Amino acid sequence: MLLKVKNLKKGYGIQDLFCIDRLTIEEGDRIGLVGLNGAGKSTLLHILYGSEHADEGEINRYCEIAMIEQCQEETEDQQNQDVSPQLLSHMQIKGSACKSGGEKTRQAIAAALSQGSRLLFADEPTTNLDVKGIETLEKMLMGYRGAFVLISHDRYLLDKVCTSIWEIEEGKLRVFPGRYSQWKEQKEREREFAMFEFEQYQQERKRITIAMNQVKNEASQMLKPPKQMGHSEWMLYKGVAREQQKNVQSRGKAMEKRLEKLEVKEKPKELAPVVMRLGMDNPLSGKTAVRIQGLTVQYGNKLVLNEADLTLKANKCTVMMGENGTGKSTLIKKIMEHHPSVYVNPDVKIGYFSQEHETLDVNKTVLENVRADSNLKEHVIRCILANLYLTEQHIHKPVSVLSGGERAKVMLARLMASDVNVLILDEPTNHIDMYTAEALEGLLDKWEGTMLIVTHDRSLAKNAADRLVFLEDGKLETFEGNWEAYEQEKERASKRGDVLQLDKTLLSMKMAELSMRLSKPKKGDNVLKIKEELDQVTEAYYQVNR
Repeated sequence: MLLKVKNLKKGYGIQDLFCIDRLTIEEGDRIGLVGLNGAGKSTLLHILYGSEHADEGEINRYCEIAMIEQCQEETEDQQNQDVSPQLLSHMQIKGSACKSGGEKTRQAIAAALSQGSRLLFADEPTTNLDVKGIETLEKMLMGYRGAFVLISHDRYLLDKVCTSIWEIEEGKLRVFPGRYSQWKEQKEREREFAMFEFEQYQQERKRITIAMNQVKNEASQMLKPPKQMGHSEWMLYKGVAREQQKNVQSRGKAMEKRLEKLEVKEKPKELAPVVMRLGMDNPLSGKTAVRIQGLTVQYGNKLVLNEADLTLKANKCTVMMGENGTGKSTLIKKIMEHHPSVYVNPDVKIGYFSQEHETLDVNKTVLENVRADSNLKEHVIRCILANLYLTEQHIHKPVSVLSGGERAKVMLARLMASDVNVLILDEPTNHIDMYTAEALEGLLDKWEGTMLIVTHDRSLAKNAADRLVFLEDGKLETFEGNWEAYEQEKERASKRGDVLQLDKTLLSMKMAELSMRLSKPKKGDNVLKIKEELDQVTEAYYQVNR
């Protein structure tokens, strides 16, 4: 056992954040920690690590813990301290004094993995990473010899590397022994069963209520003389009628008790369906929405786009991926500017989602912003907002008080409710949680216009894409299919002999771990054995690099 928790409580003011009776982390555990924004995921991780205090509870830590923080604000000297040169190289970390967000994230990952700890905590380690960086992290986590707890909005990563899921929901923590996709299936089964129980409860409540009202009505009529009965006869019969009324009233009271004792079943929360064809108010004529031919862009000595060609097919979704700084945003900019090398169908009306959300009026409410460019009825707009988890408590707030993630949702809702027929989305899932990302995918599936999505989100590329486009060295490479089909093709290529990269990753990590143990031996470590193992691993590393 690496860590044990008992009766853990944390809250802010009078509001409880979570209460956890018991929790353990064992050797080899690969845990994904999930929950809505504000559920307390990061707080829990920092309490378990020891950098934040709980209100109550007992935590026993039986090993050293390494931490990858969500925000890397350390100085370069701190970041470079005790970091394996092999990992620095493998994570493509340069020695420049001014590092980008992605380089800082890579630095933090390399520093944590270099420690060789038996337990690793990672809080949103994919922040600012491109697809290549995320895939490198994925390989490292798959090869990590210790246990880890991972917080990430990257559903694809969670499903690949985690074998159990911790979910914080309404202040409680549930443990699910299985992968993220299996947990999602289990959640859906639970939701369906809860809906079945709710419907059964509603039916039984209705049946008892109807029967009870019938009995009450019957009892109220019993002391009224029948029309065919005379007064003297009724006076003789009245006592019998009163006894019969008591029996009927007794039945009614029994029914009332049954209704009171009936176990209440709450209706499970579900998103309101969007019952319309979004994006088809102004359908395109022709098969092509946008065509780029021979687009070249150069800034100084840097060639960003080199004779780039791309066609956006009408009513299809193209997902563009590539490393940070390769020119994806530049290509979008040239489309929006109608560059001479870009043909735009005259029927096209483009809706553009940028990460800055500069087109929102921060002084207006959520509802006012979404209605500004929309011909849809208000109840449909509210439905779109609800599908993005913007409920009644949000829609009358001014945009100025919203978080970055909430503003992203408003911008997405505004575009989808407008009369555009082409969506260009630049990292639409960057600042939203996994639940909203999945809801967005559901809306995009109902949106029948043309889409160009720039993203590092492999789940979005899997579920939304008809075609993938990769931008590298100024050139565009196209793959017909979604991310799942692309992965299958890569796997086939791997089986044909391209398997060395994973070996390099695992050997690099092992070298880093052994180097750290050799530089800082612990009590009981056999230094000679560690050195011998390091020599063997180093030799194997150089063999695969020949």
